[in-house]
Amino acid sequence: MRTVLTVSIIGIGITALMSMVTATEALRSSLLEQFAGLGAGTISITEPSTGGMRRGVRTTPANRITFREALALQRELSSAAVVSISARGTMMGRISTTGTTGSASSASNTGASQGKKETDPNVLVVGGDAQFLPIAGYDLGDGRNFTPDEIRHSAPVALLGLDVVDALFEPSTRPIDRWISVRNRRYRVIGVIASQGTTFGMSADNQVVLPIGEIRARFSGPRTSYQIQLKSAEPAGIPALIERTQGAFRAIRRDRPGAPSSFRIQQSDALIAQFDDSLSAVTIAALVLGIITLLGSGIGLTNIMLVTVTERTREIGLRKALGASARTIQAQFLVEVVLIGLLGGALGTATGIGIGNLIAHALSAPFHIPWGWVAIALTLSGTAALLSGYYPARQAAALDPIDALRHS
Repeated sequence: MRTVLTVSIIGIGITALMSMVTATEALRSSLLEQFAGLGAGTISITEPSTGGMRRGVRTTPANRITFREALALQRELSSAAVVSISARGTMMGRISTTGTTGSASSASNTGASQGKKETDPNVLVVGGDAQFLPIAGYDLGDGRNFTPDEIRHSAPVALLGLDVVDALFEPSTRPIDRWISVRNRRYRVIGVIASQGTTFGMSADNQVVLPIGEIRARFSGPRTSYQIQLKSAEPAGIPALIERTQGAFRAIRRDRPGAPSSFRIQQSDALIAQFDDSLSAVTIAALVLGIITLLGSGIGLTNIMLVTVTERTREIGLRKALGASARTIQAQFLVEVVLIGLLGGALGTATGIGIGNLIAHALSAPFHIPWGWVAIALTLSGTAALLSGYYPARQAAALDPIDALRHS
């Protein structure tokens, strides 16, 4: 019973360690893969803050980036990098079909009719230009991207995510050239974005992309701030591009010399590193928690081994009388205690990986086994058991055989 309790205590510590590590490693691999879609050599320009609430009223974001400022920077840097302007329209869009297909002028007279369907009011509606999809790392599963003329004239065209397609159209229906309605305005579907998966339980496929001019005309308000993304042809040219962007946009925004910039520049690689550092902190916390639990179980294991030595005193005396050396007696007890530690470590590792992957599955991250941490967990449990059992083993090896045989 004492052995079972000790194995359980060690297992609990390793379970806490492995469950947190497995979940964070699975989440790291999933999100880093998604962030990598942005590609090396991509930088983003946003406002430095997003506003907040004051007396129950949402305040206007500080230093928001206007469309004119974004357009001016795009013209300024068009020869140095690929520049994309985007903006979020709403996160609560409701998209519906119009029941017809065909051209804009003849949509009511031609094409196949189908029953009207609509999505829940939870669709992300964003605006972008012809460079938005490549810079964001999106691929097209069907159809085509925006053309420069469609962006220039704010044509009524749209790109749909797969979740929106599934909600509006039958599996046998090709959505290309079908018509949808967003805020009572009709748009022709020209492309379907390939599946992007989910992040933190939120689907990246539940979105509609419209020309940036449509967002400006129909969704913009006093809180709308535009985001600018730039992609350098050469990753090595990023520092020079950042410096040039900083100077050009400060001039456009009329920032005073010596004053902080009224915008924020972030590099995609820096975002990945920042996210990785955050998850590393969680991993370190899990490691500390596991070590603390192992220290507690080590104290219990030491006490159990001391009791075991007392109970087996006659056995130790008999073995010594038959010729067993002190080193042999010590090795016997150390092997026993290490086996107990490894058994608890193996149990905790298996349980922790299972719990961690359940958490990862809830966050839509893939199944993951952190083999490196499996070795670390087993090493920690075996080392903790070895250190805990060393003193009792020494006590057993130091017993006098005559006194031991007298023990009743």
